[in-house]
Amino acid sequence: MDDVQDIRLFIEGSRHLLILCHSNADPDAVASAYALVRAFPCVTISVRSDGISRPAKTMLGALGATLPCDDGPYDAVLAVDTATPEQLGACKDLLPPRDRLCCVDHHAVSILDAGVSCRRGATSAAEIVWDIIGRHAEVPVRKALLCGILSDTGHLRYATRDTFAVIQELLGDDIVFEEIYSLLREEIDLSQKMALFKAMQRMKVLRAGDFLVVRTAIGSFESLVARTILSAGADVVVIVNEKRGGRIIARASRRAVEKGVDLSRIMYDVGLEYDGEGGGHAPAAGAKGVNDFKKAATQIIDTITALLSG
Repeated sequence: MDDVQDIRLFIEGSRHLLILCHSNADPDAVASAYALVRAFPCVTISVRSDGISRPAKTMLGALGATLPCDDGPYDAVLAVDTATPEQLGACKDLLPPRDRLCCVDHHAVSILDAGVSCRRGATSAAEIVWDIIGRHAEVPVRKALLCGILSDTGHLRYATRDTFAVIQELLGDDIVFEEIYSLLREEIDLSQKMALFKAMQRMKVLRAGDFLVVRTAIGSFESLVARTILSAGADVVVIVNEKRGGRIIARASRRAVEKGVDLSRIMYDVGLEYDGEGGGHAPAAGAKGVNDFKKAATQIIDTITALLSG
């Protein structure tokens, strides 16, 4: 595909390329960056992110993999799995003019202004990167990309036929899929348990027709909290993180998405209205930098309950 070829030419034409991942980079972003580093050994590539998530660190450790992080100057920048500048956190200051910026992204709403881009509606950035690197790679790279897909599809709950086609290619004859789950598995430590119980204490449960919508607040481990509450039976979870300058994340069950809940659109609209930024995917999205997170969270809840009640 032409956009894939443009990305390859952009990377190969760089002397020192900087890959930027969104803040608290998840396994999909980190795996995508790792695959690009390994696929272009003739290019000096560094990777930067405003923090890496625990599951991504677990994955790298299990693979015995590292990400190069050298100081600049960089003559080109590639943003992966990033839809808006705000998602980069402190790394936003590293964005260059658009003619030296490339974007590889799979979010439904993507507004990063890049001279070269590859934006598709895939279930993960890893699937796009698999095309970019030419559908052939060493085992650790393919395992990393499988981790990225597994993470971003909610352990395949949101996988599509195209997702499974890529998974089949990545597995080849030398990877057992069960191994991939072990690369992401981590024990829940005491701090995570405390966060879970605090979030549960602060829960407010709303009924919207036959659906349950839960709102809570916590300062860390939002993804873990959201997954746990969803697995307990909630249809939508909205979490406010007051420590991160008004960050709000939400997760929805497939049943809620099929009813019409598109968290990506809801977060995008709320982000605009409250001077922040928002986006993501229909079942998983977030907004950050909003100027009144309490009102923003209330509007998100009201929009979701109206959709589910209807």
